[in-house]
Amino acid sequence: MELHIRKVRPEDLDRVTEVESLCFPEAEAATRESFAYRIKTFPDSFFVGEVDGVIVALINGCVTNRPFICDELYEPDGGHEPNGENQTVFGLATHPDFQRRGYAEQLMNRLIEESRKAGRKHMVLTCKDKLIHYYEKFGYENKGVSDSVHGGVVWYDMVLTL
Repeated sequence: MELHIRKVRPEDLDRVTEVESLCFPEAEAATRESFAYRIKTFPDSFFVGEVDGVIVALINGCVTNRPFICDELYEPDGGHEPNGENQTVFGLATHPDFQRRGYAEQLMNRLIEESRKAGRKHMVLTCKDKLIHYYEKFGYENKGVSDSVHGGVVWYDMVLTL
């Protein structure tokens, strides 16, 4: 099944919230309110993947001049700088029924491509230790344990130089 990638739209709010809730524990998942803010504030950094017209995957993050993700960035007015030099990745999620088909990889590659076109210098994200190897495949470098305490989890700062 081919994945169609497009920018998020306001009417996608319920579905992206649903996919997120299926992929992350409640303490880590973005809320509906958070997604509404992200869709409104940085839709150019929020892509969805559809199969047969149904959203099955998503990637999103803000733009900032900060070198790493900090917890404040997840909050409204937390540091989105439309002309910033770094593209963050807050979340990359694929509905469980559609995992292991390369959809997340396609979305990541699309956001990397768009970030290069926009002149960004880095892609930054945090991940759990079990995903470090996955992101290294894209060229991200592990910069060590993050200061983020989001969801009460140990995160690792990952940076990709564009």
